[in-house]
Amino acid sequence: MTAFTIIYNLLAYTASLFSVIMNASPVITIRRLEQAGTVGASTVTFYGAQMYNAITWTSYGIFAVSYPLLISNILGNAVSTYCSLVFLTVARREEKSGRTLQSTTYSKSVVTYTFFFVLSVAHVLLSVILTMSGQPETAKTITGYEGSVACIVMLSAPLLAFKHIVATKNAEVLAPVMVSCALLNTLFWVIAGCMTNDMFIAVPNFLCFLACCAQVALLMIYGRKPAAPMEINEGIASIPFD
Repeated sequence: MTAFTIIYNLLAYTASLFSVIMNASPVITIRRLEQAGTVGASTVTFYGAQMYNAITWTSYGIFAVSYPLLISNILGNAVSTYCSLVFLTVARREEKSGRTLQSTTYSKSVVTYTFFFVLSVAHVLLSVILTMSGQPETAKTITGYEGSVACIVMLSAPLLAFKHIVATKNAEVLAPVMVSCALLNTLFWVIAGCMTNDMFIAVPNFLCFLACCAQVALLMIYGRKPAAPMEINEGIASIPFD
């Protein structure tokens, strides 16, 4: 085993470790959101994008035979599905109780989640069709482009709250654990991608690294001041869809 291989594997598996934590950490955020009984200024965009990102990178991991990608993104898919459904449940109950959501509406959240779900299904169907047609390289290339866009959207999504954060001087909508792990994960994947000249990994992760740096800066400048828990009418069913 060459020094190059050792260094690459070390970077890939370390990045994968941070990716596992990054993909699992939204559970912490969504549980707090559920306990508070309000979605606050957050939206479902991150969770929907995380699902699409996990699906595409799981596919890319299969095409590239990359176990680190497979491990972290299979977990990411499960977590994103859970978090999306909990978000929709809380948003629905909050709106049904007569409150106005700060940054979105329940109907918009459902449309956003459906959009990412349809994208994910379409990706899987296209990949299967191309592979069965004897065009696995084409499927891998398309998956690479999709994954690149998906991870950028996912890790940039929290910045949609930039105006709210500055106006309220509160970065409560940002998740420190996720942001920290994403910062290290993207940095290591940038290096690993450059080592193998895989621009599908290096370029999007560099852009995601910049987005993470911006979120770290917001957390350092404004800090987090959690909102007080809200009481929701117990008679409103805890389901994600009407």
